Amino acid sequence: MAENVRVVVGQITGPHGVRGEVKIRPLTDYPERFYGMETLCLFRQGEPAGSWSVRSMRELAGRGLFLASLEGIDDMDAAEQLRGCTIEVDPAERVPLPENEFWISDLAGLEARSEDGTRLGLVKDVVDSGASQLLVITDDGGRDHYIPAVPEFFRSADLQTRTVTIRLIDGLWEL
Repeated sequence: MAENVRVVVGQITGPHGVRGEVKIRPLTDYPERFYGMETLCLFRQGEPAGSWSVRSMRELAGRGLFLASLEGIDDMDAAEQLRGCTIEVDPAERVPLPENEFWISDLAGLEARSEDGTRLGLVKDVVDSGASQLLVITDDGGRDHYIPAVPEFFRSADLQTRTVTIRLIDGLWEL
């Protein structure tokens, strides 16, 4: 992963009230992470917009949003200036995952190999198909292959050797 890559975990959707609180829409599977955040690093269109210390953080009941009070943001106008900013963290600050679960960004770029060691290509992306997620593997000829990211086919990932192992069955690679 590139050294300057950051992970988006939320977005400021606008002000809340007249005292400068901001509404945050979580963009993470772990929204509870906001309760432990002491600083919010904000970005606008990928560029740093500033960092603010968190005075308080609370959930807006039933709305799926959080409300944050930030040092130096004391009125509605100041909060409005943060609308649209993303909240981003360093990849090292991501929530630890259970064994055999991986961040999509960690899988992209890994070499895909069959169980017998044959090179298949590179993992380009992971996409949601509704029923399951699919690994998009681009072969050396530039063709994309879609492999269900389920234990039957996605056998393992080794982030140290930067490889994933795929179990192929008849016809799967040709789809």
